[in-house]
This record gives sequence, structure tokens and C-alpha cells, in this order.
Amino acid sequence: MSNVYQQGYSYVGDTGTPETGSFVINNSTWTSATTLSLHNIPFDAYGSGSGGVQITGSSDVDFSEYYGALGAGSVIFATYSGSSYSWNVTNVTENTGYFTFTVTNLTGPGGGVETGASPVNFYVQPAGANATIANNANNRITTATGVAGELNAEANLTFNGSTLNVTGGITATLGTGTDNSVVVKNASNQLVTDEIDSRVWGTSLVDYTGAPTDNQVAIWTDTNTVEGSDSVTWDGTEFRIQGVLAADEKNFDIPHPSKEGYRLRYSVLEGPERGVYVRGKLRGTNCIELPDYWKDLVYEDSITVHLTPFQNSLPHWLERIELNENKIYIGAECTQPSVDYIVYAERKFETPLTIEYKAEK
Repeated sequence: MSNVYQQGYSYVGDTGTPETGSFVINNSTWTSATTLSLHNIPFDAYGSGSGGVQITGSSDVDFSEYYGALGAGSVIFATYSGSSYSWNVTNVTENTGYFTFTVTNLTGPGGGVETGASPVNFYVQPAGANATIANNANNRITTATGVAGELNAEANLTFNGSTLNVTGGITATLGTGTDNSVVVKNASNQLVTDEIDSRVWGTSLVDYTGAPTDNQVAIWTDTNTVEGSDSVTWDGTEFRIQGVLAADEKNFDIPHPSKEGYRLRYSVLEGPERGVYVRGKLRGTNCIELPDYWKDLVYEDSITVHLTPFQNSLPHWLERIELNENKIYIGAECTQPSVDYIVYAERKFETPLTIEYKAEK
């Protein structure tokens, strides 16, 4: 519906040709009216006189200016003694000096209004233009087609009262933004733009390759792609690497065991080999028992043994190494060796350790 078309005051007149300023119901009652007639309304003033209310100041009004465009779908509203009524207009007929409205669907209190009752406050609201909706279906959102009186229900844009569904791409302008911006929801549930850090944004969105699984650490495979690897994993407790670890510094760092509020940091022993060792104390025997896997772990010719006599200065010496038996035999001037020992060896590997190499740019 459009805005109010015209309004004014009148009185309930007799059936027949309406008098100047009258508002005629065909049987002089509200409840069963099927036609309403309006004559020379609006007006400027009204006052009492013989035969009821006299309307003044409106006899020269051009009726067509107000009612000529009305038709089916218009609504007439009336107020009498504080009660409101309305009729739906199904047809409008222009007569000499007045218009007759065919009406239906009276709403308002029951009962009748006597002929001559006054004043009656009324206005007429014209029908809005009927809209044609193409592709109509439940929950679809309508959009303009560029044709007057025509709408289109979008199959790819629906709202069911809680969820807005959009099929296809979304193009929107959300205020000013910068390159590499994305749309995010802020604390006020508003969609706003926010810039993504360039370290995770190249010429396109970051993508992944392969089939990443839980605990894999993401590794860049090119400027825009990351990939998970079983060779590098972190489960929240253990960081595992299968391959070569190269670092400027290799430390462990733990809470200090004896000074509250401090930490203890140790660095690892470094050398030009993949070194392993065992150490221990030899008492009452001349045989050092190596771990049973050493024969497969180390090169036999890389083994060295360091001996420190315990509580005496008698000589001790390396007698022989039986790596297939995982044993090292110690000789001593005393019948029962008493010595502390450290055994070093180089761990076997597919390729030798590259100690010096030219740096890559």
C-alpha cells in the first residue's frame, strides 16, 4: 500500500444521490454495506444546520484529482465514536459529482449507525501496484528484475528464519580494505574485513597437498602450498624427526633441579662423527659387556676404550674386542681388574658424515 490518498470528515447520509459533503452507505448501516458513496470530500470545515451537519468549503473540489486513480485493492477506513472500521474496495464507479465504491469485508464493531450520524472521520488508501513474483517458492529471497511490478525469487538465495544459504560466489563491499583482506566476524557479530599476514598469503590462498594426518608438521612445498610429512611430527609431548637435523645450537632446557625460579641449560657434545658411547665400572671381572645391539650399531674398527684404575695404580689395558659377542676384555697386573671405563664408537650410517661443504646461497 502507498501513503494515505485523501482524508476528511463527513456524515452518514440516506441512500440515493449523495448530497454535497455526504458519505452515503446504501442501507444506512455499517454492518451490511456493499456500496459507499463519497461526494465533494475533503472539505475545510463543518457546522450544525437543518437536516444534520452542513459541510462547507468543499463544493468546488475536483473529485477526479483525489479519487480518479483509485480502483480494486484500495481500502476505505472510517472512525465513528472512537471505533474503527474498514472496507476493501473491489470496484470504483465515477458518477456526476460523486464516486461509488463497491466494498466488501467490513472489519470493526457490530451494530448499525443511524442516518445523519456525524461526524465520521475517514480516509481512502489506494491499492499498491500488484507485484509479479517469478520462480516463487518457500524461503526464497526476492530481488528486482529491472521491470516495474516484477520480482524474482532467487533459487540460490534462501532464508528459513535461522540460516541464510547462498549457492555460488559472494561479492560484497564491506567498507574500505587493503590487499590480502578476508571477511571475519567480530565480537559484535558483524562481518568486517581484516588483513591476512603476508607470511601466509602469497599470490593466492594457502593450499595443501598430499593427505595430511594428525600430528604432522606442515612444510612449505612452494610459495603457496603446505604439506604434512610423517618424517616431522609433534603430538604435544614428543617432537620426532626422521632424517638429518641441522642446527646452530643443540640444547636441553629444564627447570633448575636445585634453585627455585631458575632453569638449567646444557648443550650437547659435538665432534666430527656420529659418536655413541657406553660407560661403567668393572669390578671382579675382566670383561666389559656391551649392549647386545652394538655389533649392528657401530663400526668395529672405530671402538676406543678409556680406563681409569679404581683405588690403586696398577696398570690396566685393553686386551681384545669381540664385537660379535658384544664383549671387550681388559687385562691387569692384578688378578681382579678394578677400573672405570668409557667406550666410544662411530654409529653406522648409509653415507659418511660430510664435515666440510660449500654453503648454498
